[in-house]
Amino acid sequence: MLVRAKIVEYLMKGFSLFGYIRNISIAKKLYFTVGIMALLIAIELVVLFFSINALSSVRAYVGGEGLWSKAQKDAMYQLLTYARTRNEADYRKFTEYMKVPIGDHKTLLELNKPKTDLRIAKQGFVEGRNDPGDVDGMIKLFRRFGDNSYIHKAIVAWTRADKLITEEFIPLGERLHLEIQSPNSSRDRIENILDNIDPLNSKLTICEDEFSFALGEGSRWLENVILKLLLIVALTVECTGLLLAITVSRGIQKGLSEILLSAKAVTRGDFTRKARAFSGDEIGILANTFNRMAIELEKLQLEITRANVNLERTVELRTLELESKNKELEQFAYVASHDLQEPIRTTAGFVELLKKHYYGKLDKNADKYIDYILQSSDRMKTLIKDLLDYSRIGRQKESKLVDCSVVLKEVLADMDKSIRESETMIVREDLPMIKAYPTELKLLFQNLITNAIKFRKPGTPPLIDVSATRRNGLWEFTIRDNGIGIDAKYHERIFVIFQRLHTRSEYDGSGIGLAHCKKIAELHDGKIWVDSVPGEGSTFHFTINER
Repeated sequence: MLVRAKIVEYLMKGFSLFGYIRNISIAKKLYFTVGIMALLIAIELVVLFFSINALSSVRAYVGGEGLWSKAQKDAMYQLLTYARTRNEADYRKFTEYMKVPIGDHKTLLELNKPKTDLRIAKQGFVEGRNDPGDVDGMIKLFRRFGDNSYIHKAIVAWTRADKLITEEFIPLGERLHLEIQSPNSSRDRIENILDNIDPLNSKLTICEDEFSFALGEGSRWLENVILKLLLIVALTVECTGLLLAITVSRGIQKGLSEILLSAKAVTRGDFTRKARAFSGDEIGILANTFNRMAIELEKLQLEITRANVNLERTVELRTLELESKNKELEQFAYVASHDLQEPIRTTAGFVELLKKHYYGKLDKNADKYIDYILQSSDRMKTLIKDLLDYSRIGRQKESKLVDCSVVLKEVLADMDKSIRESETMIVREDLPMIKAYPTELKLLFQNLITNAIKFRKPGTPPLIDVSATRRNGLWEFTIRDNGIGIDAKYHERIFVIFQRLHTRSEYDGSGIGLAHCKKIAELHDGKIWVDSVPGEGSTFHFTINER
């Protein structure tokens, strides 16, 4: 009794759906909303499925009536033809056409029985040349909507037409067949039989028209009912979904707005503004958690402020120290390479004097030693010059718009002698205008083309192809040659300063040229790499950032 009283009291107070939704968790709110929407959509889909099937069945009956009518007219025509020709082939065509109404007659008889044998009913429709896929829907429409006024009118018309076929038309054809086959066949009796055909055809036409008209009215009625039903279900879905969405979103938005206001206050450094919790769901829990976090942030802010002051001071000191060290290193490399030139120049000068005054006057070993000293002096001068050039790369931090085609043309003009002597062929495409360091870019082209000429295959004139492609904000330049190639294990090593893959007796040089290229590419926020196969040539790629 107590439980019953509480239930009655609860019902007296009333059950608020929206109050229930407001107080459950967000996950349950979403599940509930989605569940209601899914249920309503499922109902709409069921109605739509039923509607499509019903209309499809009506369409199938209209098509079946067309088949029935055509078969009846064709059969009547063949009967008349048979009366004229007395050819049994025409009578067989008559009987063949009559299979359509006979098949539909079989179905009509079976569907009117108290206990329908669906197998026989389906077989009759199929024999009536109806599509097997439409048969089930046609039977369901007859059985479920037989009492509908429009469907009932159509069934009545079908029944009358079927009775005319079975009780008059078929016996008429049989009588004509017997009369023609009779040895005592009479033309007058045949004409008397044929006189019944036109009135019978008129009656059948009236039944066919009534059947089609009733189905047309029924189809329009069913379409209107279905459209109204779909409209009602759709409006129900929309309204229910909108109402649930507004209710849920307002509850969530209210709590989130409160948290957002507190969050904005925290971003301004105001930790005193606390978020109010309007419910016990996840939003309320989040508001309380945010308030605790704000308190902790307030504590951490003071610690972070102190740490930031110390960190900024440390970073500033380290930055100044690094800049100073870099300047010292650059100055050291420049001064060392510059100052080393003077003693080498002096040594070379004295050796030249020794060669001038004593070459050939001393023994052969002395002449050999003089040549060794001169060669070493020349190599040392080249090395120091390359070091000086390496240290100067990027010292002048002023980039400008450069026409790479003009730069390449100037490089080729400077190298004209070596190009002609080596019979080098240069293939070049139009190169872009880019913002770069002109001197360094010119040195980059010069080093790569010089290497392509230097490391050529014996007996084969060098072929050098220069092109550029734009990719993802970068210009990728390609210099391809047909030289001796580079083993894959050395593809990284060749860009390290002073790294050589050949002896000086094979190829001269200091081993610093590609290190220059790497430094210049990196100066332009790019990189350089090589694709090469020994004996098949090399392809050097370098990129320059499009600035």
